[in-house]
Amino acid sequence: MAKDRMASTLRFLLAARRSELHGLEVLASTCELVVLVSALVHALQKERGYSNLYLYGADEQPLAALTGLSRDAIEVEEGVRRFLDALESDAARSAEKARLLNCVAHALFRLDELPDMRRRLRDRRIPAEEANAAFTRLIGSLLAVVFEAADSALDPGVTRILVALLNFMQGKELSGQERACGVIGYRAGYFTDAMKARMQALDASQARCFDVFAQYAPDEALAGWSTLAPLAQPVVQMRAMARNTSDAHRVDGGLAELWFDVCTQRMDAMRAVESTLATALALQCDKRIAETREEMDNRRLLLERFAEHASGKTTSMLFNVQGRVVDVPPSDGVGQDMERSILDVMREQTLHMQRSEEALAAVRTALDERKRIEKAKWLLVSRYALSEQAAHERMQKAAMDGGMSFGEVARQILAELGER
Repeated sequence: MAKDRMASTLRFLLAARRSELHGLEVLASTCELVVLVSALVHALQKERGYSNLYLYGADEQPLAALTGLSRDAIEVEEGVRRFLDALESDAARSAEKARLLNCVAHALFRLDELPDMRRRLRDRRIPAEEANAAFTRLIGSLLAVVFEAADSALDPGVTRILVALLNFMQGKELSGQERACGVIGYRAGYFTDAMKARMQALDASQARCFDVFAQYAPDEALAGWSTLAPLAQPVVQMRAMARNTSDAHRVDGGLAELWFDVCTQRMDAMRAVESTLATALALQCDKRIAETREEMDNRRLLLERFAEHASGKTTSMLFNVQGRVVDVPPSDGVGQDMERSILDVMREQTLHMQRSEEALAAVRTALDERKRIEKAKWLLVSRYALSEQAAHERMQKAAMDGGMSFGEVARQILAELGER
């Protein structure tokens, strides 16, 4: 009976590792989707930038570049859709992906609206503000996919990189929104007080995103980010110039192109950092899958040899020694030694799970804050009939006026409106 109980224990230890391996393989597939989405977001950001330059200007010069960028974005989108077709076919066996798939559905709905908008844009039959807002909503829905991937990840090492990538992508997206706002102001020759406040809020939000990125990013991504510091200097200088403009102190409208160029150069360079994070993400997934497979093989080998010994087919035993299964000659008290070996395996597996849970809880702090911010924003939308952007701007203003972080503003809103 004792041997039967030990064999049952080993089978469940093996099943636990098998379950972990399945989770990691699902996570690796999700991370592959994240990498594809990051490429699509970058392509759409470039297309949106030239759309702004085209619609806010009077000449046709940016149209040729815009047409090429649209083709590039369509090609990347097709790659994402091919991947999603395979993901959809496997969805029935992946109930844990429900929230992720819901975000994907929302993003696809926005992507389906894009062809018609592109036609209207080329013919100048859509206001610049409407086109910019449509691109921004679409990119926001794609970033929600990345957030859901990070939020559902259960491996702390993978989650760290996903959190770094999510915040870097969000910071880059805010840079794109600032680029659009700057094009409007410089094209007009001056910035209104509202536009100045918007630029300042976007600058502060970028800084917060990049701070979180720096907290969780691997060394190679941080090294790449540090090389981009010189590209930020012209942006900083033109931000200061924008703050000093007024209706009475205008600047040359041609500075819109210069502002667009310095912002675009910096954003294009950011793509290299995203690629570094994508590579790190794939390597971390491969590493964890290989480690778990090795551990699972050790558990399986231990179970097989235990069965052989119990049936009298072998005179040696295999025991767990520092995470590996090794042969030892028979001795008195083999049953006790085997029991101790199984207990060692159980302790190691339990400690591994505890350490993973603790590390995951530490990483999820940034995700939990973003959840609060999103919840507070949508609460404002529903309670006061605001648009998403208006709710976001109200929170930005509250943060600036009160000298608070976005997260603190979100907590205050949730508390005041009776939400947790």
